[in-house]
Amino acid sequence: MKFVRNHIVFALITLVCISCIDPIVLNLDTGESHLVVFGWVTNEPVPYEIKLSVSNGYSDQSGYPVVSGAEVYVTDQLGNRFDFTEVTGTGRYLSDPSEFVGSPGSIYQLTVLHNQNSYHSIPEEMPKLSAAEDAFINFIADPADFEIKPEDENFFVSAFVDDDASVANYYRWKVFVNNELRNSPEELVLFDDQFTNGNSFKYDAGNVLFTQGDEVFFQHMSLSIGAYGYYKNIRDQISNSTLSPRVIPGIIEGNMTNQDDPDELVLGYFGASEISNISVNN
Repeated sequence: MKFVRNHIVFALITLVCISCIDPIVLNLDTGESHLVVFGWVTNEPVPYEIKLSVSNGYSDQSGYPVVSGAEVYVTDQLGNRFDFTEVTGTGRYLSDPSEFVGSPGSIYQLTVLHNQNSYHSIPEEMPKLSAAEDAFINFIADPADFEIKPEDENFFVSAFVDDDASVANYYRWKVFVNNELRNSPEELVLFDDQFTNGNSFKYDAGNVLFTQGDEVFFQHMSLSIGAYGYYKNIRDQISNSTLSPRVIPGIIEGNMTNQDDPDELVLGYFGASEISNISVNN
């Protein structure tokens, strides 16, 4: 009985303590809103897209409001101007592929005119792309399991890159599994030629796993050093350990500035890449 009585007393004390706790309401700063600009130019003869939106405060879960009615265009190093037209009310601005196809080695700058402000990107060169060859599907072998089951996500893409020794190269692979881009921050495939400059080397996209029966291809892309750093910062921030962080958490800055207010923080990135679509041998 003493055991039961003690438990009853403990339960009553717990209920009293819980009933005495007042709810705590944290008055968090809602955070500032910032223009978000994101777009890319490639060597593919397709419409290029510039997306404009505005970031929300911390507690606003409604999604990013789009920015409509802006004037958007890209210029090259020769002074040519290429206008982007908005898909009405979407904040998506598209180029005309009959008038504008990017070229490796050319330099491009994005301009956005909105609300009497003039936003410009840092001029971005489209780096020439070293070839990727002999792509194939590789697998992770579990030493504790003698058989890889078809439903296990133990497979990833590998390929050989014939690196150009004359320049520092930065690469990204966009891996598509069953025609769906695997694009979470943890699945960003980024690498450079710091230790392989001028060599033919094999690279494994071991952070994008899929099953044996999946259909896979990837886009082999060149990046500028700025674009590489931007994406790498995203990946590192997401994969950061709270116990022993490798990078200091913070805002990921892009390459856009407000010419009328240089202190304004503008989020996002405008970049240029040569792209090669690589089929994968099963």
